[in-house]
Amino acid sequence: MWYIIVNDFEEFVSPVKLNLFLEVINKSNDGYHNLESLMTFCKFGDLIKIKKSDKFEFSIHGPFSKNLSIKNNIILDAVSLLEKFLNLKFNVEIILIKNLPISSGMGGGSSNAATIIHCLENLYNFNINEEDLNFLLFSLGADVPFCYHRKTAIVRGKGEKISFLTHKLLELPVILINPLIEISTKQIFENLVLSRNKRENSLKKNINSENFFSYLYKRRNDLQDSAEKICPKIKEVNDFLQQKTKTKFVRMTGSGATCFGIYENKDDAISAENLLREKFKKMWIKRTQIINNL
Repeated sequence: MWYIIVNDFEEFVSPVKLNLFLEVINKSNDGYHNLESLMTFCKFGDLIKIKKSDKFEFSIHGPFSKNLSIKNNIILDAVSLLEKFLNLKFNVEIILIKNLPISSGMGGGSSNAATIIHCLENLYNFNINEEDLNFLLFSLGADVPFCYHRKTAIVRGKGEKISFLTHKLLELPVILINPLIEISTKQIFENLVLSRNKRENSLKKNINSENFFSYLYKRRNDLQDSAEKICPKIKEVNDFLQQKTKTKFVRMTGSGATCFGIYENKDDAISAENLLREKFKKMWIKRTQIINNL
């Protein structure tokens, strides 16, 4: 678990979720889409601080705090769900430091929900059986189960089928860039045109350092074309990453609008970051690193 104790608060990192590919298989009868995605994490994210108190308190701070509602927040949903399930009352003070842009494709809300459950487990030392836990996690959101398990995995279905990789990915430098334009996931799926092109037949759990990039080149993010029509800045950013920096791989994560470039070494990533900051002065840019497990 990735946390420290500072001034009586336990501080947990709520990491970025990165979709290395995301393919839409079909639309099910309930109106939702079945997906296949290789998902991992970055060594950066929001921060959640928590400590026991005599009453429940929740506050939001950080560079993107003004865009979030205190009363309508997935952290509160997760706390309430656990209280009802366990028949407990959590008298805690929770502080969310919101470092990630909102509706950015980096799974900020899902990661927050998963992380607060870890926080409460750590403070109150309760155990929930696997079946009930998976039900609770999925009821909070499709990406919450993956974010809770905190391991690189291939995720299928609506997010409920998780297969952890047998080998770790290379923990390479990565640059995240977001145009600070919120994109509605619902709108992305409404505008989605499913490709009839032949796709890679099998999802490999044994992705490793030797086949990592060759495997990713065969995959895609099926939501990217739809997102680019809504937010043309996505294509502009991806084109710049590919043409002007020494990136090994470029793609959009989730439903956007965050794009990422993966680099072979730190020096190439630093050079790319400098170019991006000069070119896209009003965008959010973060140089970080892929991390397999937390």
